[in-house]
Amino acid sequence: MKIVELTSNQFDEFARFHPLSNYCQSSKYAIVMSEYGYSYDYIGYVDDDNTIKAASLILTKKITAHTKYGYAPKGFLLNYYDQDMLRSFLNDIRRYYKQKDFIFVKFNPEIIIGETDEKRNFIVSYNGNVRIIDDLKTLNVKRRLELQEFDLMQPKFNAYINLKSYNYRNLERNYRKKIKNGENKGLSLVVGGPKDIEILYNMLKGKTKQPLSYYRNIYNIFSRDNSIDLVYIKIDYQKYLTYCREVYEKEQIVNDHWNEVIQSDPRRKNLNEKMNSDKKLQAYKNNVIKATDGLKRKNFDYIAGALVIKHFNRIVILASGFNDQFKFVSPNHFLYHSIFERYKPYFDYCDMNGVSGNFENTSPYYGLNQFKIKFKPTIYEFVGEFDLICSDRIFKKLIKTSFIEDEFNRH
Repeated sequence: MKIVELTSNQFDEFARFHPLSNYCQSSKYAIVMSEYGYSYDYIGYVDDDNTIKAASLILTKKITAHTKYGYAPKGFLLNYYDQDMLRSFLNDIRRYYKQKDFIFVKFNPEIIIGETDEKRNFIVSYNGNVRIIDDLKTLNVKRRLELQEFDLMQPKFNAYINLKSYNYRNLERNYRKKIKNGENKGLSLVVGGPKDIEILYNMLKGKTKQPLSYYRNIYNIFSRDNSIDLVYIKIDYQKYLTYCREVYEKEQIVNDHWNEVIQSDPRRKNLNEKMNSDKKLQAYKNNVIKATDGLKRKNFDYIAGALVIKHFNRIVILASGFNDQFKFVSPNHFLYHSIFERYKPYFDYCDMNGVSGNFENTSPYYGLNQFKIKFKPTIYEFVGEFDLICSDRIFKKLIKTSFIEDEFNRH
């Protein structure tokens, strides 16, 4: 067995049929990352008949003028269960990149080692894949610990929706109501184009470390073979205004009723009902004003959006956001529900992307966790992030100087 360089076509052909196939291990992703300081290799591991047995996209970046590190995004495309193959592949990769002055090669395989149980306070039930961690540790591979939530290159915990069984009627009443009301309020899912990327980016500001150019590039490159969609939630102000008026008028009737009741029976209970109705009436009146003002400006607005990557039998919500000024119509809930419904006839799963491994209400990501959890996904824990050490001496030096922590925390 030996390491060889592959063409982009050779690599993509192998990668698309591999069990660990993912959008990060693709020539499209390599081109995207080349805009942000990375160069890249496509490497293959071939037998005596020149048959490819393993492969990987390796992104590379310079540390100094003479040293580099590598990164295999979402891991090498390799049979990690074959211990002999794993050992020989990693040893050969280490030698191959050591000759190129690499200090280490980082990789984070998309291998599930456990599943959380909501009924048991999200305790993880682990499977047999955990032995891969021990196998890797015996091969001079360092497992990077998650010292803070979301401080790895890729989330360690991801939420997945089984699209074939998804039904919003199975959600909690609060979510069902928000989704159903979204339809009544004039919300709908529409597909955008390259000129609309900036609209989404404005919704992501403060929530992403990536520049606008990153999202433009990833859309333009992945759209070449129709493997990405830009979707938006649109609010139709005329429909929303009609809804708001109907709700206001119904509450006005209720309010008039309690006005009459307290005239003859001003008990505390009736007064409370009147005050509650007053609050609702004022809120509904404010919504009528908002809808009217919106309609004066234009017929509709985009109020939430997402980039959705389509990869074989699954979709990945790469990025999503919403306009905070429209929280009152729950655009994010309607966005995710609409994505599930749009893609369920054609795909099996939706990767909702990361959740924090800390499910306590003390987590700074508690709101993010709860938003996704209430769609009733399956939450998986992946095997984690590893560094294949090519030079122990310089790697230890980098650890002491905090280079590795500083470099990768930026992601």
